[in-house]
Amino acid sequence: MENPTSGSFDQHLMMQWINDMCSFGPRRAGSPAGHQNEDYLIKQLQNFGLDNVHKEPIPIVYRETKTACLEINEGTGFNELPAQWIPFSAYTPDKGIEGDLVYADPSKFFQGGNWKGKIVVTDISFPMLDVNMIAKFSLGEYDPQGNLHDVKHPATWVRINWHFYKEAFNKGAIGFIGILKDQPGGSYRMYAPYGFREKDILDKPLPGFWVSRTEGPRLRELAKSGKTRVRLTHTGDQKPEVTNNIVGEIPGQSDEIIILHCHHDSPFKSPVEDASGCSVVLALAKHFAAAKNNKRKIIILLTAGHFYGSIGTRTYIKQHLNDIVPKVALEITIEHVAKEAIENTRGELIASGQPEGTGVFVPFNKQMVNAVLESVTNNSVDRVFLLPPEGPLGDYPPSDGGDWYEAGVPLVNFISNPVYLLNQEDDFEWVLEERLPKVAGAIADIVHKSESMSKESIGFIEFKGFKLKMKLIKKIIKMKTTKLGTRPVY
Repeated sequence: MENPTSGSFDQHLMMQWINDMCSFGPRRAGSPAGHQNEDYLIKQLQNFGLDNVHKEPIPIVYRETKTACLEINEGTGFNELPAQWIPFSAYTPDKGIEGDLVYADPSKFFQGGNWKGKIVVTDISFPMLDVNMIAKFSLGEYDPQGNLHDVKHPATWVRINWHFYKEAFNKGAIGFIGILKDQPGGSYRMYAPYGFREKDILDKPLPGFWVSRTEGPRLRELAKSGKTRVRLTHTGDQKPEVTNNIVGEIPGQSDEIIILHCHHDSPFKSPVEDASGCSVVLALAKHFAAAKNNKRKIIILLTAGHFYGSIGTRTYIKQHLNDIVPKVALEITIEHVAKEAIENTRGELIASGQPEGTGVFVPFNKQMVNAVLESVTNNSVDRVFLLPPEGPLGDYPPSDGGDWYEAGVPLVNFISNPVYLLNQEDDFEWVLEERLPKVAGAIADIVHKSESMSKESIGFIEFKGFKLKMKLIKKIIKMKTTKLGTRPVY
């Protein structure tokens, strides 16, 4: 094994950056905390000596919840249930709204009954992320302990039965409650749907709440009885705002470009999602700015609004379709340096003692596959699968960098998806600190290895048959989910 590049990165400094970013609170697009974080990132890049450090503003509508409450009346008056408002769902009047509870049964293809003026409750499911199945489509792996194939947990970023939300609106319902029946650990404090792959994040016309699996059996029976009254109160403000992409440059010997990228917003304080990814990008920015020996120009890109429809990445690509996108030889995204969580016998989340398995999405050619595999191996970034950029998981990687693939840019995207990722339970204990410099080292090595390759060879489609196979599998999966009315919503 070569000397790992990871030794060039300071784990404690990276954790300090994570602590600093999380100290602002939930870094939601357009929020005061979000703007504080943007200014912090600008200052760090300037201190590293990057060129042309700047913000690129994006207009949005900022919504801030003031009060949120779900109450249920079983005949003795209203009592509050623990619940989390659904992001971007409609506000209610200050006094709230009241309606009878009705159950949308996922086991039935057609939903009967009158939903007009009622509050719909249903079960929200997550599909299983079966790594042993995904391995069949892998282009390589680094799993020295031989336990990655044993991973099998819910893919908590995909919500099955969310289509009932729009169906409830279309049938005249006035509110929506989703039971998170598959959420490991039993949390209800989830920030989703958050607009990833939605056409219009603000198109949520009903007030809505999440409740935990603990409340599920009771709510189902009450809803089926048709005699239970519910009050939803969700008030807040909304106003025009901006959120900002943060950009800095490190000159190279050519005008070709490497993008090093993560999104800077978060649902809660969220050390894993995605202060951890930002810390890796900051470490790489510091590293390459000090070295000043890269062949290609490096753009450090910290994008806004992953939790606002991935608006930052999509806007950056759109705005730079002529001046930057054609010059990008490789786009690299890193998200979520995390510990794996499992449930104990009491249904509580505990650390398994392993890193969360990581998918690394790579181009369809052997040279890049080998470069990535050698880099993660040399830097001991274990429990890694190399995956095609399109296939069973979708049209492009389920990362904030995935849109680059649709723009025709070859990419290497690192992403893991621990089960607590979108929840308030994401805390400092879940950041896998010792993995931070390892991931930074692996990405630095990938950048160096790519410098010996032409732009054309990085994006070369060598595995043409495999790519066609992935397209076919992707179509089959879409047909099945659409037919069953359970198209995954991200």
